[in-house]
Amino acid sequence: MISTANYPARKFGVRSAMPTATALKLCPHLTLLPGRFDAYKEASNHIREIFSRYTSRIEPLSLDEAYLDVSDSEHCHGSATLIAQEIRQTIERELRLTASAGVAPVKFLAKIASDMNKPNGPVRYRSPSGGRVCAGAAAGENTRRREGIGSEAGKYGPANLWRCAKQRSGHAA
Repeated sequence: MISTANYPARKFGVRSAMPTATALKLCPHLTLLPGRFDAYKEASNHIREIFSRYTSRIEPLSLDEAYLDVSDSEHCHGSATLIAQEIRQTIERELRLTASAGVAPVKFLAKIASDMNKPNGPVRYRSPSGGRVCAGAAAGENTRRREGIGSEAGKYGPANLWRCAKQRSGHAA
């Protein structure tokens, strides 16, 4: 079973949780390596320690992913985008690892923003128009019609969709 795949392997369609035989059919020259779980856990703990320098509001999702709420942080003059950039730089400097980050008022949009520029993508702050694009990309046809996303987006405007996302997250609009 493939536990994870690097980006070159992913270009061949290799994914985590894929049977090894399937992965080798997709990528016959695939190099299989044993997991180094102690090293992964150590790196994960170090990264979480870096996060804790900026906020105590950390929601770990896995060894290599977490949500941080930096809305009350005074680091970097309170700029979530600058905090994310600084965290990425610190991870690279201290661990020699790359990291992607997404900044948004809601977790869903932050995840999309982070995923858009992997690996080691720059922080992608989702502006009001970015919020519209992200919401439209994830919504099904009925949701798009009901919420006015897509051809109706001009009627409501991206700022209203962004405000709606912030309100749904519990943040002030």
